[in-house]
Amino acid sequence: MTVPCVMKCPDGHFRRVIFEIGPFIADYPEQVMLAGIVCFARPKDFRHCGAPRFRAFTEQLFLSEDDDVLWSAFGIDPNVKPFTSNFPRADIFELISPDLLHQVIKGVFKDHLVSWVETLIKKTYPNKEAAQIIDDIDRRLAAVPGFPGLRRFPEGRRFQQWTGDDSKALMKIYIPAITGHVPDEVVRCVRSFLQFCYLARRPSHTPQDLTRMQEELDQFHILRNIFERFDVRPDGFSLPRQHSLLHYIAGIKLFGSPNGLCSSITESKHITAVKKPWRSSSRNNPLKEILVKNVRMSKLSAARVEFGHRGMLTGDVLIAARIDVGLAEEAEQVPPVVAYEKRYGIFDDVEADNGPQAEITTKLATKSGPSQTLVSLSVLMKDSCSSSTLGITA
Repeated sequence: MTVPCVMKCPDGHFRRVIFEIGPFIADYPEQVMLAGIVCFARPKDFRHCGAPRFRAFTEQLFLSEDDDVLWSAFGIDPNVKPFTSNFPRADIFELISPDLLHQVIKGVFKDHLVSWVETLIKKTYPNKEAAQIIDDIDRRLAAVPGFPGLRRFPEGRRFQQWTGDDSKALMKIYIPAITGHVPDEVVRCVRSFLQFCYLARRPSHTPQDLTRMQEELDQFHILRNIFERFDVRPDGFSLPRQHSLLHYIAGIKLFGSPNGLCSSITESKHITAVKKPWRSSSRNNPLKEILVKNVRMSKLSAARVEFGHRGMLTGDVLIAARIDVGLAEEAEQVPPVVAYEKRYGIFDDVEADNGPQAEITTKLATKSGPSQTLVSLSVLMKDSCSSSTLGITA
């Protein structure tokens, strides 16, 4: 990480490259542990960004101050030394990246706003009327028609295990579901946050996008005070996940789109390595069983790769069964690379067209056609076939 090495860049040129530690993906407890700090900020200070910490200053404090002073005066855990101290030009306080999944999607939206809206309804209306309103919100969510990109919630929000995909699907239909049941200021508050969220989730950002993100975030901070007025949040908004929104614009400027730094990337591996093996275990001190299953699955994956390289896994179970009974001949063993070239080699000479371009538009029917049963469809098809036959003979 101090001696440059020659590498080929995406533009085809060779350059000397020095590697550095990049952004670190972690949720809030892991971020606190990695940084080795304790937060002394007062609740009202969470409304603004505090002074940043620096590696050089922290290392100097370790050399000059006692453990008690480090903890009480500077909020530094003397028993934790950031791992970046062993790497050149690496500062853990700068490398902590935004986390869309736990901070924005499941954090501010699902755990905060959705819960606050339900609490506001219960505080505003009598118990019976509040229950009816919440049921109506669930009915609205369940009534969403099937459409590409929209997920249906047949039972509303009332299921136990929420995932990040569930929260992202709810974002798309939540505002129409609560409109008319809560004050307009609450609807505008949720709308401002969702605007900020969708802007943050873009694959790339322009300076105009970052300006809009700041405007929507400022508007959200103003409108969320309605939850304080309705006694939903009597203690204010000293919440780390909402405070983290203040750092998103700076994080985008440093590391690019948060989509590439979301903890959902590592969450998929967590499901494979921990959650699924745990479900198949006895759940009584399951660590040993989880480790054994992971080792076995790794060996099976490695064996499959090896068998594939030897040409032993060509085709599927159906083809093998047809070969066994003599209904098909054994196919020629074709290496995967050769098969790929045979299928897609015709596209090697295809280049992008630099001519005029036009935007693609799709027009949907404003009114759905009448529903048909199998009987009516069969009659319709029979009539159309009869008319076609008459036309041909004539």
